[in-house]
Amino acid sequence: MKNILLTNNLKRISLLLVAICAISILTTGSVSAENQSSKAERARENASKQNKYTFIMFWKKKDNATSAMLQNLKSSLGDNQNKAIFTLVHANDPNEVNLVKKYGVSRAPMPLTLAIAPNGAITGSFVKRLNKVDVDKSFVSPAKAQCMKTLQGRKLVLLCVNPISQTGTPKGVEEFKAVPCYQKSANIITLSSADPDEASFLSELQIPENSRVINVVFMAPPGVLVGKYNGNVTKDQLIASLKKTGKGCGVEGCKDCK
Repeated sequence: MKNILLTNNLKRISLLLVAICAISILTTGSVSAENQSSKAERARENASKQNKYTFIMFWKKKDNATSAMLQNLKSSLGDNQNKAIFTLVHANDPNEVNLVKKYGVSRAPMPLTLAIAPNGAITGSFVKRLNKVDVDKSFVSPAKAQCMKTLQGRKLVLLCVNPISQTGTPKGVEEFKAVPCYQKSANIITLSSADPDEASFLSELQIPENSRVINVVFMAPPGVLVGKYNGNVTKDQLIASLKKTGKGCGVEGCKDCK
């Protein structure tokens, strides 16, 4: 049962939500560099500089669903005004075409609200309706936001949770990262098990706070739990686990590690 719960938590990290299951998110390469950022995108950029979240509500019709979502979003953010801003975007606004394309929401059901962390990770996606619980859950820890950003960028995550007395990464993780076809397709993220800001994330990962041993959590896009290991994990173990999940090398276009 614990493994099932952990896998479900990691799937939530990857944001495989019904609202965006058919949407290719973070397709920044499709955005024209010729046009300046829109008003909404500038708002998001400013929020990011202030280490704040941005809630972007996309809409098309002035109907009851749109009005209800807007009202609920405003009221739900009331207690988090110092941590977030929100902005409205009409999905058919020609001035916002790049933003709509960036998040791939042109054909998504409306209204749709995306919660975006300061680092650009999408931490919440809500179609038609949302409530305060949804909004509150969109605020995640810094390390979780890093993991989500990496997975959404279609890269592997090697999360190393160190005890309070230790820093750095295990030798096996470094050796895995050094393999040519994994150098650009895998990100190593480290955190301390004693970091109070990561307590909720550690709970999701089923790693005790103030753990005295190294824990390595290996994830592949879109949100596959490849495995959990201790600090003695080897490069060969990581590669074998990755192949066992059927992910091959873990990313599209990687041909050298199958």
